[in-house]
Amino acid sequence: MKKAFTLAEILITLGIIGVVAAITIPGLITTYKAHQLRSQFLKSYSVVQQVFKQMEADDVAVDPRDYQDDKYGRFHKTFIKYLTNATSCGDLTTRVNNPACYDYSKNTKDNPYKTLDGKTNINPSFFDDGQILLADGTLLLFENPSNAIYSPIYISVDINGYKKLPNRWGYDLFTFRFLDGELKTVGDKNTSFTVNSHCNINTTNTMNGVACAHRAKTESDYFVWAIKNIK
Repeated sequence: MKKAFTLAEILITLGIIGVVAAITIPGLITTYKAHQLRSQFLKSYSVVQQVFKQMEADDVAVDPRDYQDDKYGRFHKTFIKYLTNATSCGDLTTRVNNPACYDYSKNTKDNPYKTLDGKTNINPSFFDDGQILLADGTLLLFENPSNAIYSPIYISVDINGYKKLPNRWGYDLFTFRFLDGELKTVGDKNTSFTVNSHCNINTTNTMNGVACAHRAKTESDYFVWAIKNIK
């Protein structure tokens, strides 16, 4: 006589499977999302880095002082020439009406970019010197000098596009600085911002999160932390 599982045994087995799934699946989802974000971050960092290298190879100006007062045109106008299938979103004075671009005038109304803790809207003046929309939806936002003797070039990257939330520094928005011939993640040495003060979930300031790019680059499990802690 063949033996079979009883209904009780089947239900117990299914219950055990359910418990194991409940424990493991959230962790697997977090790991998958973290891997996806990290891949997008590294890809964006590479794209920006390669453009700077190509500009230097072509002997095109990368010194911020060369772009003061539109001497050679806004920096993003030069930058976009080295990208394939990219779209200009304009800048503060020549804004393009494109829903995939960030509208400075709606900073407090329509999915504004926020600091790491989510309590403060980032000042839109940090993004108002041009935007470039890449073919995959990634958005590059530029800050370059105006009249200062020296002012750095900052490029912030929305790695999953403006239309996808949370639009938060340290989660899907990261900032790089071109310094001494090298593209650096903000938070690195001499980039004016520190990880302790500007990538700290327990700190409240108007630039909190700007230095998270350095953590994202140097910490392999950073995005796991970000998913768990940035709500």
